[in-house]
Amino acid sequence: MSYARKMDRVHLLPMELPSASSINASGNKGKCSFLRRLAFGFIILAALGLLYVPAYHSVQSPLLGETSTPGILGGTHVVASIVCSAVANQKARSAVRNTWANKYNLDNSYNFTVRVAFLLGQSDNETLNNSVAEESEKFNDIIQERFLDTYNNLTLKSVMLLKWVSTNCEPTKYLMKTDDDMFINIPKLLEFLNARPQSNGTLIGCLICNAKPILDPRNKWYTPKYMYAEKAYPNYLSGTAYVMSLDVASKLYQEALKTPILHLEDVYITGVCAKRAKLRPVNHPGFSYVPRKADPCLLKSVITAHKVSPTNMYTTWSKVTDSNITCSMSNHSSEEKRVTLVRGRGNIGYYIVKKKPGSMCA
Repeated sequence: MSYARKMDRVHLLPMELPSASSINASGNKGKCSFLRRLAFGFIILAALGLLYVPAYHSVQSPLLGETSTPGILGGTHVVASIVCSAVANQKARSAVRNTWANKYNLDNSYNFTVRVAFLLGQSDNETLNNSVAEESEKFNDIIQERFLDTYNNLTLKSVMLLKWVSTNCEPTKYLMKTDDDMFINIPKLLEFLNARPQSNGTLIGCLICNAKPILDPRNKWYTPKYMYAEKAYPNYLSGTAYVMSLDVASKLYQEALKTPILHLEDVYITGVCAKRAKLRPVNHPGFSYVPRKADPCLLKSVITAHKVSPTNMYTTWSKVTDSNITCSMSNHSSEEKRVTLVRGRGNIGYYIVKKKPGSMCA
């Protein structure tokens, strides 16, 4: 007899209906079963939370798997510049070391006021990890902790930065966080910082205002509502480069330990955590996430330039350090205006700018 005919016979067999008492008993069992499942679900969530908290708050403990020593930045200085770099980006780190973070210049041209180190996680590729260990031994400028160095872990990396600096850089006045595709004009940065009447309370960079989360799940920078429910982010500084005083770094670190994590590191650190700490991020036109023109006069007048490849890093450095080039204010005023205006456009990176009539990002 075929399987289909057997099934037909089963469906035709008379069925005995359950009694009313058994229905009630079954209903009660169903309720109990639901409550048990609900309680079990809460237990699982609590267990996951207990597992997550130590992982995230390893930022409270001594650095795990750290390849650097606490004295990596050396003595007393004005600025500790920490460059966030991916494990595989050795060419980018080499370009930074040979240009704006050139050790000879840092030691001799800026009166021992600036130190630069690279911040890394770890790769799942052991060959890369071994290569980084050799690089660290050679240059002694790598800070590394044991978590996967991925895009979604950038916030963890930035919290690690705050922890490390708060723990190891007490004599330092300022912390600069930047990326390995950024050119930093150190003389211009020092000129600006040294002109400040006091260091405390500093949180400065390229300010982004009225940015709305992207709610499209297909977008790379999608922010689900359970992670951030507000209609707009607090004003925050572009993660390409920002500067803070050490007291601000300590306050942001303490807030990060109490604040639900968000995968967009600049929004989280300089927006969400800063707001909770009652700190106000401030705009400075010398900072920008927009790529700059390869104009030597412009590059000499600004603090940062974004999306600079390792090859272009050398070209930019050559232009900025060329003493034969003379510049005036008129050479770069139009470019600064263009950079200021571009922040008012619609889609930029992983957020949407919401324009308000008459509003200014200041």
